[in-house]
Amino acid sequence: METETRHQWWTAGVDGGEERHRVVLLDEHGERVRGRWVTNRVDAIEEVLGELLIELPAGARLRVVSEASRSLGGVLAQVVIRLGLELWQVNPKALARYREVEGQPRKDDDRDAWLIGRMCVGGMAGCRKVLDVRPEERVLSRLSRLHHQLQLKRTAALSQLRARQLDLAPEALAKDWEGPAFGSKGTLAVLTRWPAWVGLESVRVATIERLLQASTRRGGRCRTMAEALKAAAQRVAMGTTERAVVAIEMRVLVQEIRALDASLAEVTTELQHAVDAHPIGRKLMTMAAVGYLTAAVVLGEILPVARNVSEGKAATYAGLTPLSRSSGKLKGRSRLARGVNKHALRALYLSALAAIRCSALDAAYYHKQHARHAGHPKTHVVAILALARQRFKVLYKLLTTDAVYDKEILIASHLDRERKAADRYQRAA
Repeated sequence: METETRHQWWTAGVDGGEERHRVVLLDEHGERVRGRWVTNRVDAIEEVLGELLIELPAGARLRVVSEASRSLGGVLAQVVIRLGLELWQVNPKALARYREVEGQPRKDDDRDAWLIGRMCVGGMAGCRKVLDVRPEERVLSRLSRLHHQLQLKRTAALSQLRARQLDLAPEALAKDWEGPAFGSKGTLAVLTRWPAWVGLESVRVATIERLLQASTRRGGRCRTMAEALKAAAQRVAMGTTERAVVAIEMRVLVQEIRALDASLAEVTTELQHAVDAHPIGRKLMTMAAVGYLTAAVVLGEILPVARNVSEGKAATYAGLTPLSRSSGKLKGRSRLARGVNKHALRALYLSALAAIRCSALDAAYYHKQHARHAGHPKTHVVAILALARQRFKVLYKLLTTDAVYDKEILIASHLDRERKAADRYQRAA
């Protein structure tokens, strides 16, 4: 009698490292079969995975589970996807909790690899399948995240420069300051030539004016700004030795800000080209308050998920549904549900915030939600999230169907809903 064959999943748990990985093979029941080390190199990983595939019994399939699909697990993920195997990822925090449950007193590479595989076999929370992201989407994801990292670094450098300016001359940060605004091109040009304003007090006003005109293009206002700068430099009371140290700090910070500005311009250009080359990217750009950065985040972070799950689950992944980790008698601030993509949430929130100013339809929906949640401690935030959730329905349609953005259809639909709501109110009265 011929027996029916069925697929059985064997699991390879991988504990990643910079130089080498520990791989532990588990059978369909989660029992350990064997373990071995593998160098973090493409050919070595291919060889080990090939050996594991040969060891599988008839009808069995192999899936690989790791802590990360980037950084330590980047090369591993590329090889696994290229070989057509399933790739799963374990949340490091979930692994740490499971390690405590298992009574593991300290980190052990071999046991961690076994625990990672066991989490996948048992279908535990914190273990998810890595979606097959297309190359152009991976590029957009990297570019948008790099753009955000550069912005954070620039903000940090600007904050440090502001602190040094407070030590030097706080009046340059006042609201009634007539000189160039802090952080502007004029301020950076002045600090580049005269760090900590050393020597600025003895320079002619016309020299400062020419520098400001070349950097700010403010015309007649440059004379007033130059006079304010020279007068403030003459009132600096900091000692010579300390001022020399502050000058070094300011020079370093200004150079860092200029380098970050150049990097941001380069990343922005690449990001724009990538969005323009994507067919869905051109559709997204027609929607109100969706620029190149928002489109890049949507394509790189949300599109791979939207192809595989429903609109509601995709919205949960983007952090737009009211799911939190608070439960029972837990007190304090609620946190986002596990599995939320914070990059997508930030982009969609900022896009909804901008839509209030550039779209009458979005502004009307925002004011409606603001009135609905009156009395809430953070009415504005709740209303913005509600607007972002409403806009996500349109974005999901654009991502998953051949539909195009048509503002007239949306306005007609909005007016029709308002008319029906008014009719129901009159009948009830």
